[in-house]
Amino acid sequence: MATIATTVSAILVMIFILLCLPERGIFKFHPSTMTISYLGCMFQAIYVFSMDDAQTTTTRRKQILIHSSLQIVAIVSAIVGFGSIYLNKEQRGKPHFQTWHSWFGLLVFVWSLIQAFGGLFLTVLQRFIRSFGLTYVQLRMYHATSGALLFTFSCFATVLGLVSNWFKSKMPENTALYWIIVYFLTSSMLYLAHKTVDQVKTRYVTHRISKK
Repeated sequence: MATIATTVSAILVMIFILLCLPERGIFKFHPSTMTISYLGCMFQAIYVFSMDDAQTTTTRRKQILIHSSLQIVAIVSAIVGFGSIYLNKEQRGKPHFQTWHSWFGLLVFVWSLIQAFGGLFLTVLQRFIRSFGLTYVQLRMYHATSGALLFTFSCFATVLGLVSNWFKSKMPENTALYWIIVYFLTSSMLYLAHKTVDQVKTRYVTHRISKK
């Protein structure tokens, strides 16, 4: 199952990159880098902790290193993606945050920065955890849960982007075919969201219950 999820993630990223290749101007960096950030790097960073058989051979230390590295790339990509759409709006004299896609995108972007800051307390700032009245185990659980929800919201933001004028301009004129493509992409993203939520549930709920 890990291979399937990874493949779906890679296919989604490639689809959006290919759609952006013919574009000119700074806007093309928005869909491409945002999907690289969330559907690519962030998903893989979360899923590296999956308890699927194919993943359990990786040591915890190596999992954390891979997770941190991918999240750094995800944050940098998200900053580029957010910056490119902001500058594109400024250059064209268009107002910001006029759609549900843009508001969800802003929420996800800010949430990502906060989530990354929380991740620092699990790595280089562990000694400050006690000042928040939390244990390492508690913070790790909250961080994982927040991360799964963050990724789910990022999928919703991307799905909302599928009804944008830009995406529609890339699709066939046939209405039925357009909605088939939207359904396929939406289902794929919801599948990835389900895998991240299920992974957190398995690790922090099901796995602990089985130990009792």
